[in-house]
Amino acid sequence: MKLNRIMFVLSLLGVLIAIYVLQSFLRQAPVVCFNNGCEIVRKSPASYLFGIPVPAFGLVGYALLALFAFLRTANYPARTKQTFLKVMVGIATFGFLFVSWFTYTELFVIRAICTWCAVSALNMVILFMLAVKSLSLPQKNAV
Repeated sequence: MKLNRIMFVLSLLGVLIAIYVLQSFLRQAPVVCFNNGCEIVRKSPASYLFGIPVPAFGLVGYALLALFAFLRTANYPARTKQTFLKVMVGIATFGFLFVSWFTYTELFVIRAICTWCAVSALNMVILFMLAVKSLSLPQKNAV
């Protein structure tokens, strides 16, 4: 139960980060950043996938993770909760691969690191590890 709660909180944190960074893309305005990398990344064409700002993908992923973590606390049969966990592992795996690709893009294409993107990437890596760890636990402990 603890892991699911942690995943829920981390997913909500990811939603907040994604909203904050996405609003800067939509308004074309800077965010508070610890370096100038956030602005360089925001202005780069590589920060748009199919014309969609990268933080929008994070927002959807984190929102789905939060939703499924929440649903796992509801009064569903254990089998359904396990299915929700498998969906979460799938989303977190995609998220892990996505942030890996984007971190590579920041380092080697854009040549700048956005602090918020780095924090979000670390958050997604932790969510991925927790989701995979939850799969290995007995069902009653994984919920």
